[in-house]
Amino acid sequence: MEEFVLGWIGDPPAKVLEVGCGKGELARALARAGHSVIAIDPRAPEQAPEGPVFRRERIEEFCELGPFDHVVASLSLHHVEDLGMALGKVADLLRAEGTLVVVEFAWDRIDEATAEWVLERLPAASPSEKPSWLRRCCRGWTRGDEGGMCDHGGHTEAHFAGWAGEEGLHDSQRVRAELQRHFVERHFEWVPYLYPDLADGVSEADESVAIEVEAINATAFRYVGTPAP
Repeated sequence: MEEFVLGWIGDPPAKVLEVGCGKGELARALARAGHSVIAIDPRAPEQAPEGPVFRRERIEEFCELGPFDHVVASLSLHHVEDLGMALGKVADLLRAEGTLVVVEFAWDRIDEATAEWVLERLPAASPSEKPSWLRRCCRGWTRGDEGGMCDHGGHTEAHFAGWAGEEGLHDSQRVRAELQRHFVERHFEWVPYLYPDLADGVSEADESVAIEVEAINATAFRYVGTPAP
């Protein structure tokens, strides 16, 4: 992801806004590369990264004057409450030929075949570690709504949609529709996402091969766009 983002942003110096910076690894990489970075995230103070580039703020409330050369949103748009308003604001913050670089989760593409592939590759459970979101979701899927094994049939989509609803997550179709409304697409590709939460030895390449042979769905995408005229 870091390589993808840095490749589209190009040579420094550029003025970059990161929306939803998480622990700050990508923002720090951008700053090390020589870019001028502002990184925002509405996390609680004890969870937020420290440093001059970081601000505990929602994009809906962000008031820094633009224009920015680039805005980066990595695995954050599906969490944004008012997605349309947020992307409209991002478009306004960018210069006319500036770029929005997005890496996004597509939970709605986890179908039965993808969930089965994951189940076969989950790491052994550890009583001392909190289970990952993927383990919790897939184990719940195998148990079914009544606590027993179920005929998966149409249950898979309903199960993950229920989980996403509880978490307040937008699906990939909604995210892409709002991107299309505010930006002109310059690049799009489906990519692997699940392998970091799988057992040791399951690599990004392994997941890529499974996607290429259509054994599973890709559950993330990379996107680059410029503000719509």
